[in-house]
Amino acid sequence: MDSIEVFDSPGKGRGLRATKELLSGDVLFSEPPFAAVVFDSLADKICHSCFRRQDKLQRCGQCKFAQYCDKTCQSAGWKEHKLECGAIKAFGAIGDNFGKAPNENIRLAARIMWRLDKEGGVMSDMQMTSLDDLENHISDMPEDDLKELKVDIHNFLDYWPRNSKQHRVDDISHIFGVINCNGFTVSDQRGLNAVGVGLFPNLCLVNHDCWPNCTVILNHGKIELRALGKIELGEEVTVSYVDFLNVTEDRQRQLKMHYFFDCTCEHCKGHIKDDLKMGGKEVDGVKVSEQVTSLIEMLLVHTPQSISHQLHSPPF
Repeated sequence: MDSIEVFDSPGKGRGLRATKELLSGDVLFSEPPFAAVVFDSLADKICHSCFRRQDKLQRCGQCKFAQYCDKTCQSAGWKEHKLECGAIKAFGAIGDNFGKAPNENIRLAARIMWRLDKEGGVMSDMQMTSLDDLENHISDMPEDDLKELKVDIHNFLDYWPRNSKQHRVDDISHIFGVINCNGFTVSDQRGLNAVGVGLFPNLCLVNHDCWPNCTVILNHGKIELRALGKIELGEEVTVSYVDFLNVTEDRQRQLKMHYFFDCTCEHCKGHIKDDLKMGGKEVDGVKVSEQVTSLIEMLLVHTPQSISHQLHSPPF
C-alpha cells in the first residue's frame, strides 16, 4: 500500500489519495474479498469458488445448492462453504423455504459474520479499515427498503445456525446496510457479466467521481484498483459507483437512491457530455456511437475484467 493513504476528503469523509505519481495502468492495490457469493439467478451456472462460468458444474452433495468446476474448486471453497453448507440444508427444510436457499444478501451477510467471528474485522496489516467503521446508511433508507431489510433480517435469523455465535439485531442490520451501500458486483472470467457480489473493505474507502481516475478489475479472485491515467502526488483516487455513460440526471438519481448523496463533481455541475450520451445525433461530425465507443476504450485501457460498485449498478 505504498502508493496510497487514507485521508479526510472534503465533503466526502474518508478517502484515499496518491502518495506518489501514478501512470495509466498502474495497480494501486490488490485485495481479496472479505466474503463473496454468486447471484441467486446464476447459482447453477457459476462456480461458487472461482466465479467462472461453466457449462457443467458439480453440485455439493450435502446442500445441493453450491456448485463447482471440479473437486479442486470444491476443496478450495470448502473453508467458506463449510458452515454455510449445513445452514443452507437446514434452511431449506423449514416450512415455506422447503428446497430453497436464502438470497445472496443473506448468504453474503452470513459469510461475513462467520469470518468476523473467526478472524475479527481486520484480516491483515494490509486492510486499511474495519467493517465496524464502514457506513451502513440505515437511517437514510426509504420505508420500502427498510421493509425489505426487516424481511432479510427475519430470514437471516432462520438461516443462522443455533450453534454459531449469536449476534444482536443491530449488528446484523449493520452488516446488511454495509452490503447495501458498499458491496461490489464481481464479474466472470471474461469480465463482461456480473455474476456475484462481494465485500472489499479497502475498496470501500475509494470515493465516487463521475469521471473517475481509477477503475476496478478482477484478477484471479482478487480485485485490483488501477489508474486510468496519470494521477498526481496527493490527488484523490476515485471510481464511478454508477455507469459513467449515463446522463447526469440518471447518475444523480442512482447515486441518491443507492448511496444517499448528491454528486457535485464538475461533470454533474456542468452536465458535461450529456449531449453525447443522449445519442441519436452527430457531435462535431462524428457519430455518437463512435464517440461513445472511443470513451469506453479510453476508460477501459489496461482493464480487461471490470467490476462495478454495488448490486444495482451495471458492469462496465
